[in-house]
Formats: sequence, structure tokens, C-alpha cells
Amino acid sequence: MGISLTRDLLGKTNGAVAASIVAVACFLVGIAVTAHVGQLVRNELVSQHKREVIANLSEVHARLEGELSRTVAYGFGLRSVVSQDTDAPFDMADYREIAIDLIEENPSIRSIGLAPNNILRAVYPFEPNQAAIGLNYRMNTAQWPAIRKAMLTREVVIAGPLELVQGGRALVIRIPVFPASFPGQATKDRPYWGVVTLVLDEAGLMASAGIRESVDGLRMALLNKNAVNSQSAVIFGSAAIENLDFVSLPLHLPGGLDWELIAYPEAGWSNMGNKVWITQLVGSFLSLVFAAMAFLLISEVYKVRSMALHDPLTGLANRRLLEDRMMQLAAMCERSGSGFEIFYVDLDAFKPINDSYGHSVGDRLLVEVGQRLQNQVRRTDTVARVGGDEFIVLTPGNMRRQERKSFLTRLSDHVSRAFEYSGARIDVKASIGTASYPGDAATVEDLLRVADGRMYAQKAKTKQNSQDAPKKGVIQAG
Repeated sequence: MGISLTRDLLGKTNGAVAASIVAVACFLVGIAVTAHVGQLVRNELVSQHKREVIANLSEVHARLEGELSRTVAYGFGLRSVVSQDTDAPFDMADYREIAIDLIEENPSIRSIGLAPNNILRAVYPFEPNQAAIGLNYRMNTAQWPAIRKAMLTREVVIAGPLELVQGGRALVIRIPVFPASFPGQATKDRPYWGVVTLVLDEAGLMASAGIRESVDGLRMALLNKNAVNSQSAVIFGSAAIENLDFVSLPLHLPGGLDWELIAYPEAGWSNMGNKVWITQLVGSFLSLVFAAMAFLLISEVYKVRSMALHDPLTGLANRRLLEDRMMQLAAMCERSGSGFEIFYVDLDAFKPINDSYGHSVGDRLLVEVGQRLQNQVRRTDTVARVGGDEFIVLTPGNMRRQERKSFLTRLSDHVSRAFEYSGARIDVKASIGTASYPGDAATVEDLLRVADGRMYAQKAKTKQNSQDAPKKGVIQAG
């Protein structure tokens, strides 16, 4: 009974197992797709956040550019004044008031210097810088390259930020002066007078532009793209931002400055939101629905397939499945030489059971007989119901005569046990005919006819032997 139940259970759960595997696979695929889509949504949220930060950086860029441009414009104004007085001997006092006004209007300017013929002759404020008076820029290897570049290009040159001896860091703006010898003289033909120098405090410039290391939850830094090494590349802010997934905005500022403004949110890029949760929720729900539909579809496919190959009452193989397995064994016999045996089982006088007890009791008896047959076979054997009260047991491999006889007796003994149901005891009898392939027939059809003929011969013999049996009032199936 245990072997029968195990085989029956496996047979009935194969479809459920396959359907479950497909359903789980569909669910996992759905979850994977959901995760991928969710990641795309997260990436889009990060991209959107980055675009917002870049928009903020654009505002910072505009303020910084405006502040530098304004400072350079002050220098241009001072250059205009100097250009008008080049005929007279240079007097530092002539420019004192103008320089003081410029510094007061722009607190970022630390000092202003005038160097006719590249020799520093005036500096404002005077007190902390008087030691620099008389400095010949041509003899100063640190400052001469920027001044020479301003002379040759005839354009503003901004150097730095540089560490100052007085402390702090500053940008040094060099504005070359080319006064006209006569009205309308082309700039390229004008003689060189000297240079105006504005020393612009870095911290003051950043403060005037509204730039801080942390602004509205953003960590910011300024990088010098022309720096020769990484240590001098950071103009302002923390160098640690360079190791993060920062966004950047190039700054091409007056004086040939090639800077880069970078930023990174203090809390990291925002990649969570309602869109992500909705995507995951909807995707998980659809994955679950898809998996359930796949489970039901595969289950129905197996159910239909099982109904086509199995007897709906007993769950045993039907004639179609039996003949298919017999054909497979016959084909294998041609290669291996090993045949098979069939045992044709027919219940004797089954009709009186239905007439006396009803078809429900008859059906219960058929199920019981099927289970009894299943209990006596191996896992490789097949028990099929091929008619109303007809069963066939298929066993791969040929048996010896004594082995076949013993197996036949065992089947007959177990099938013929009394059947008790709802208080009634019903005797069961069966006729069994055997046939061996290929010994008894060369085809499956002939083999079935041989077994059927032997079964009916056995049935006739049984009826003959039972004619003189005393009637005891017990309804029999044989």
C-alpha cells in the first residue's frame, strides 16, 4: 500500500512541481525586471538631482564670474587714468585717492600696485607693503613670467591663488598699460608703459561671490585645471570631493583662468522617492500575478495531459498510455532482446455489484482493485484500466515460467480478497490472462489479443468450476 501511495502521490504532484517551478521562475524574472526598472528609476532620480545641482552651480559660476569681471573692470579704470598721465613724471600721490576708492568699493582687493617700466613705484595701502617699493619685476623669477605674458599678449593675466608673505592666499591680476601716442593709435602699435597689479584676496572673493564649502546641503570645491600637481589643484574647498561621484561645471574666467567648480550633496545623491516605491510595488504585484497565471496554466496543461493519459476514476494509466509504453518496450526489445509481460485482469460478474449496491459501490470496488494491483508491482511496472472492470499489468523484462506463475498467483490472491464497504462484505473474483512479448506475439495488438483470449479462457474455466458451488447468500464478483 505504501509503494502505491508513493507512486500515486508522485504522479499527481509532478504537474504541481513543474507548475511551481515555472511560477517561481516567472516570479523571479518579474522581480529581476522590476529591480532593473527600479534601478533605472533610481538612476533617473540621481540624474535629475545632478541636473538640479548643476543649475545651482551655474548660479555660483555667474556670481564668481561677475565678481572677477567687476574687479578687472576696476583695474581697467585705473589703467585709463594712468594712460592719460604718461607724459608727466610719475608721482605716487597722483593715484593715492583713486586707489583708496577702489579698495573701499571692493573689499576683496588687498592691494594695488603701479609699476612703470616694470619697476614697482607705487603701492596701496602703503604701510604693510612699503618694502616692495623699487622691486624690479624683471629680476623676480616668481613674478616676471606673468608680467611678461601680459606684455606679449597685451591682455589681462591672472595668476594664483598664491600664498602671500603677509598671510593668506590671493589672486594677482596683471593689467598691462599701453597708452596711445596719438589719438586713434592701434593697440598693437602702442608702446608699453608698465603694469597695474591688483592683489585680490581669495577668501574675500569667495565670500563676495557667495561661495562656501557647504551651501544648502552641498559640499563645493574649486579646482585649477592648469595646476601642475594635485596638491595645488584645489583652489577652494575640500579635496575629498574629488574621490566622490561629484558633478562639475567648467569655469573659463577672465585672465585665462581655467577652473572647475565641483559639488557633491552632503547626504549623497537622492535615489529614493515615490516613483521608486510605486515601481517596486506595481512590479512585484504584476510578477506575483504573472507567476500565479503561469502556475494555473501549467497546472491545467498537466491536468489535461493527465486526463488524456489516465483513467479519471482510478488515476491509473489508460489504454492509450499503456499501449504507448508497450510500443516503447517493443522498440527497446529490438535493440536489447529483452521483452515484457502483460497480465490481463477482468473481474468476474461485476455487473451484479452495480445492480445490487449501486454504481458508487462499484466504483469504490474498481478503485480498490486498482490499488491492490498497484501494491504488487514495481515502480517500473504499469497498472492500467482498459475497460469497465478490466485492468492490465505491464512488467518490463521477460519472466521464467515459475516466476510468472508465482506473480500471477500473487495478483490473483490480492485481487480476490473480500471487499468490505458500508457494512457489506463482497467477495471479489477475477480472471487473469497472461502473454509474453515477443514469445507469444510479434506485435502489441496481437499480444493484447492473446492475453485477452487467455483471460476469457480462464473466466470460462472459473464459471464451470463454480456451477456446483453452494449458494450462501453472499453476493460475489466472481
